[in-house]
Amino acid sequence: MTTVASPRKSSFTEVLQRVYGNLGSLSSSSNSSNGFYSNNLQKHKGHVHESEDDFEDEDGTMELELVQIGAERTKNVLILMSDTGGGHRASAEAIREAFKLEYGDEYNIIVKDVWKEYTGWPLNDMEGQYKFMVKHVQLWKVAFHSTSPRWIHSCYLAAIAAYYAKEVEAGLMEYRPDIIISVHPLMQHIPLWVLKWQGLQKKVIFATVITDLNSCHPTWFHPGVNRCYCPSKEVAKRAALDGLEDSQIRVFGLPIRPSFALAVLSKDELREELELDPDLPAVLLMGGGEGMGPVKKTALALGESLFDKELGKPLGQLIIICGRNKVLKSTLESHEWTIPVKALVCIISG
Repeated sequence: MTTVASPRKSSFTEVLQRVYGNLGSLSSSSNSSNGFYSNNLQKHKGHVHESEDDFEDEDGTMELELVQIGAERTKNVLILMSDTGGGHRASAEAIREAFKLEYGDEYNIIVKDVWKEYTGWPLNDMEGQYKFMVKHVQLWKVAFHSTSPRWIHSCYLAAIAAYYAKEVEAGLMEYRPDIIISVHPLMQHIPLWVLKWQGLQKKVIFATVITDLNSCHPTWFHPGVNRCYCPSKEVAKRAALDGLEDSQIRVFGLPIRPSFALAVLSKDELREELELDPDLPAVLLMGGGEGMGPVKKTALALGESLFDKELGKPLGQLIIICGRNKVLKSTLESHEWTIPVKALVCIISG
């Protein structure tokens, strides 16, 4: 069970405070313009895959020349995401809301799928590929594990970067970000390479917010980021094993929408609104934005375990979040249950 310690601030508000607390002091000067973009747009160094170690300074400290932080103008925050499941967009929107709540108009928050808008296949169709693989679990398993070794996914992403670098560069430069936040595992390597090629890696803060609670793909972990925000200690350990320094890793849980965290709700009123049994304990089952995984199998097992055969009555009730999977919802609703069951689909807008 997860509890929110304080309803007054979102988890990502604290993340932002930690970012500025640790990185803001590294600023060497301030500048009221965003001139480093116009200066560097003419300095493209060519699409050459460089070592990830090149993101460190000569002394290895990765200190930042945060010229733009502290300036009077509105700062641009570019959040990179993709609709491969609902969690990436939900996290992006939670971060956007947290910025607005905490800083008002000081930051211009832009949520973009740069791959979809600026590149070609296969990057512009990651959503479709994801949905296809979700329906073919073995294919998903092969794709996940075969690309896990660093040398494989680094070569793969380097090849794509060489092919689409101009397009990705155009996408990033259009928004002139002071801060880039990635909430997707495939949005670290190529943007960081583009920043490197443009000589902007010391001028733009790059943070990764991992949205997978445990089984993270290694592409989440890039040693060139300034901060990697992990949802759990287990993920933080994996980040360390994949080469990130302790100074780069923070454990903050998952981003939560302020409207959700700040809500003061009555459990009894919610049960009545959702037409739940007011007395039975409730079990919540979720399968992600696409309703993936063995949701039906798990639901059937829970249905059996939550029914007392001797007494002939339910011991609890089951609420199943099917994500966008309307077929799963329909299948579950057609089953003859011995306990109260409610299957819900959630359409994530934005």
